[in-house]
Amino acid sequence: MSKILSGELIGKKESVVDQLLLLNPHQTPLLAMLGFGNSVTQVEHNWFEDEMFADESTATAAADAIATTISVAKGEAFRAGHVVKIGEELLKVTAVSGNDLTVTRGYANTTAGAVESGAKVEVQFVEGAEGSDAREGRYKPRVRKSNITQIFDETVEISGTAAAVNSYGIDDMYEYEKQKKQLELALQLEKALINGIKYENGVVRQMDGLRNLIKSNVFDLAGADLTIDAIGDAFQAIYSKGGFKNGQSYEIIVPAKQKRVVSKFDKDLVRVNQGENTRGTVVNFLTTDFGEFPVSINDNLAADEVLIVDKNRATIRPLQSREFSHEYLGKKGDYLQGMIVGEYTLEFFQEAAHARIKGAK
Repeated sequence: MSKILSGELIGKKESVVDQLLLLNPHQTPLLAMLGFGNSVTQVEHNWFEDEMFADESTATAAADAIATTISVAKGEAFRAGHVVKIGEELLKVTAVSGNDLTVTRGYANTTAGAVESGAKVEVQFVEGAEGSDAREGRYKPRVRKSNITQIFDETVEISGTAAAVNSYGIDDMYEYEKQKKQLELALQLEKALINGIKYENGVVRQMDGLRNLIKSNVFDLAGADLTIDAIGDAFQAIYSKGGFKNGQSYEIIVPAKQKRVVSKFDKDLVRVNQGENTRGTVVNFLTTDFGEFPVSINDNLAADEVLIVDKNRATIRPLQSREFSHEYLGKKGDYLQGMIVGEYTLEFFQEAAHARIKGAK
């Protein structure tokens, strides 16, 4: 019978996390890109994010130049005393009722004009008066975010005959099968991190993945070609929502099909760095108005999409004591058996600091 390595002694857990990362980073580039963070202590992992009051909304109905009520998509941004801007006109907000703003038109001698549905209504400042009392304060509590852990497991099993036969090029059949199962699990985790949809029924738990977590900045090209302008629009949306305020580390992640499209962009916009392949994938750098960012291939994405992810705001985290490990279960009848299991979740801060482009030709 083939030898059993010390790591496969019955009941002894053997960590295989490092082995997973080394197996095939071309097939699991997101794992290679993010690595693994510190463990979490609960199957539902929570974190809290600060959120500022919005400073703009859009008009939901047209209004003429003398209308004193402006309806907006979300009234939370506004308060009495705000001076807002619509087109070239300044308006003073005198009252807020839900999503309806009562306003004084033509503030500061600006010219009142018709308001179109969909027009941007942007807070400029508060009207400050000398000697006035303090305004009523307002507070926006931190927002609770969460994701859940997901179990990934596979069984390594070989017959007594297979273990005994000297297979060509394979010193240890059990170890060979274990390596294959580890790669299968790494692929499962990779796909969950990208494609996962949060789901639980009391026994089964599945995490939310990147695609489902990115909600604010989603751009549908509706069958048009991916362009540098489309990528620039995505970065502008991130910038407008404050994504560049902290120390960001953005990466543009594309499937192979869209990588060929990116490579056809103007050569002044794409800088090839042949040595930058430590993450297991060919990396170029794309120059935009918002900086120069690495572009990496991940064919676990849909062929029509692009993800823009800040690596400083995304972490793969295991449940405590549940990092990927292998345990040899011993001889079970005329076969040998072992199990590889791990439990992980994706921590994803400030989803508005990331973007997704879909529907690319």
